[in-house]
Amino acid sequence: MFSNKSGCRWACYDWKLGRILFMENEIIRICILVDKGTDIVEFIYKPLDVDFMWRSPFPLYPQGFPETIHGKLGKFIDYYPGGWQECFPNAGRPCEYKGADIGLHGEVATLPWEYQVIDSSKDILKIKFWVRTLRTPFYLEKALVLRTNSATVEIEECVINEGGEEMDFLWGHHPAFGEPFLDESCRINIKSAKVEVFPGDGISTTNLKQGTGTWPEVEGIDGKSVDLSRVPSPNAKVSDVIFLSELKEDKYEIVNQKISLGFRFEFPRHIFKYLWYWRVARGSFGYPWYGRTYNIALEPFSGRAILSEAVRNGYQITLGPGEKLQANLSATAFRI
Repeated sequence: MFSNKSGCRWACYDWKLGRILFMENEIIRICILVDKGTDIVEFIYKPLDVDFMWRSPFPLYPQGFPETIHGKLGKFIDYYPGGWQECFPNAGRPCEYKGADIGLHGEVATLPWEYQVIDSSKDILKIKFWVRTLRTPFYLEKALVLRTNSATVEIEECVINEGGEEMDFLWGHHPAFGEPFLDESCRINIKSAKVEVFPGDGISTTNLKQGTGTWPEVEGIDGKSVDLSRVPSPNAKVSDVIFLSELKEDKYEIVNQKISLGFRFEFPRHIFKYLWYWRVARGSFGYPWYGRTYNIALEPFSGRAILSEAVRNGYQITLGPGEKLQANLSATAFRI
């Protein structure tokens, strides 16, 4: 049962996947997998009944998934339903850190979290979630806030080092967008950024030349300019990983021009200094996508990939014993 009949309201259900929590108001509804990383697997703009989030081809399994099938990347891909993950304390491929093996995108995206309703009325809903990592001594907490008649989800976060020594980490958010919101009419609004182009996952095809450029124009493999602000069509047969840095604004927008609907993500760029742009238009072959997926992800991260590389090259975040880092973010649906 929902907490209220109108305005801001919430409900949590026990299912085979664990606790699934809904937060909604008059305009938006989000669905959160509490026992799987607090993944946001649904972010719906209710007036048009449009979900921004991408749904991956992998089924949602309970956490009793057979351990024998987990490969060298760890559990992330096997449990990846699409949607929006928190990535911490690693970003990107697995590595070793202080004697611990850390999997793809870290620990917290595959752990169960706890939650507590802080405020629940028709005017405001605030729910706190928290988790402690297993292979590292971190405590991560976030509160999600909805207000009546607002199309914004506010996110208040903090990281605490509970260890007795300095600890390093990478931190990021991994929202992936798909159909029906995503199509070739979508445009990405980013004021300015340095661009670095890398090959995508698996055996990938691309229309981009690896190298650097300035947003939104980069060089294509045919020598012509490619506008990265234009989302490729579903059958463009491309797959790329693109790092954006030297950001001029603390936000980005994705706008679908056909249905006049947009998604805005705001974040503190003094912490999340990079945007990782992952785009796949049925162009990633071999494991894990096999040429079947169409999605993009624009992911605010504290640095480039892999914690061990970050420590070697000085782009990690470091907290001393008992130290805390706080960040406020927000995600907004809007009409144009």
